[in-house]
Amino acid sequence: MSKGGNTLIAETGTAASRVLFINSGDATTTFNNNTSNFMFTLEEPVIVPNHHSIMMSLIGAEIPYSFYNFIPGRNTRLDFYHGPSGVPAFYDVNGKMGAGGAGTFYSLSLPEGNWNAVELANYLTNDINTSISIPGCISVVYDSISLKFKFVCNIVDNRVTLATQYGVESGLTGDDMNEELGFDLTTPTGDCYFDRTAGGFYNAGNTDPDFAALPGVGIDTQTIPPTLTLTFIFADDVADMTNSIRTLFLRSNLTTNSILDSFVGGGFSNIMCRIPINVRPGEVINVKAADGDVHKLLLKVKEFTSIHLRLTNQRNQPINLNGLNFDVALKLDFIENQRLAEPDNIRQLVEVAQEEETELKDIDDIEKTKKK
Repeated sequence: MSKGGNTLIAETGTAASRVLFINSGDATTTFNNNTSNFMFTLEEPVIVPNHHSIMMSLIGAEIPYSFYNFIPGRNTRLDFYHGPSGVPAFYDVNGKMGAGGAGTFYSLSLPEGNWNAVELANYLTNDINTSISIPGCISVVYDSISLKFKFVCNIVDNRVTLATQYGVESGLTGDDMNEELGFDLTTPTGDCYFDRTAGGFYNAGNTDPDFAALPGVGIDTQTIPPTLTLTFIFADDVADMTNSIRTLFLRSNLTTNSILDSFVGGGFSNIMCRIPINVRPGEVINVKAADGDVHKLLLKVKEFTSIHLRLTNQRNQPINLNGLNFDVALKLDFIENQRLAEPDNIRQLVEVAQEEETELKDIDDIEKTKKK
């Protein structure tokens, strides 16, 4: 190692550490009446000594699986239009499915909770048939082989159009359950309809608003011609019952440059760590340290008196523990910054490398001469 020069890298050596055990029920401040989003104030400030940094890691956590996969305002609504066979859905002046035309518009709301695919299919079947006042007309079935939902029309002269694209709040940021049902929102082709004619023939396709004549009935694109052998349609993709909460992220206000997140375009994130959901609803998610630490973050702050923690899903939406608290254990390591001297002048390094290369070549020539 050469003498002199500027510091290039900071190596670390552990000087001391502290462990913070925090229960969200002891929060100094709770935000939005949600126990998974809180501020905890320390009795004494954490001050980083000179020439040191803080390495923070989550070494343990206990989080109750008390949150729901279907949440009002996020994914509990299903809009659809019902009418006689051959009657397209009606669209309002904004191109959204709505009341009007020869049929009737409905908007169903699923009660919040943890629903599995079979339970959801049974609920939708009952709620749709109750809404249209035709018992047994429509069946929603979860197919465990394909992992898809399928929609069946059991009674002739009926048609249902699902608002898979042009619902009141449909889309990637809407509050519908279309993604959970398996309808593709990234390459939409219109609202999905399935139709049973008076003669018993079945057909299906997509309906789009006639944007040149709004409000008014939609324009059909038939994808399944009339047939007597097929009586149902499948959703585009497999069901995604974990779409709203696929994993947990613990986030902190203590800034760091250790985490990059694709959700924010690959920029730096306030994520402390990712917590897989590996238990059933009603159980407790236990995070245990692996070989001492789960994940280490080098903090940028040099002093703090409080810490803001919150749990979110993969889309940075808040997790609601529905009144229950969670525990975390955080380890703070005070790391000494050790200076490494800058290497010698680059030209000197090149000259040394060239000398070594020449020496090796000379040795190689001598060996070749001996063999002759």
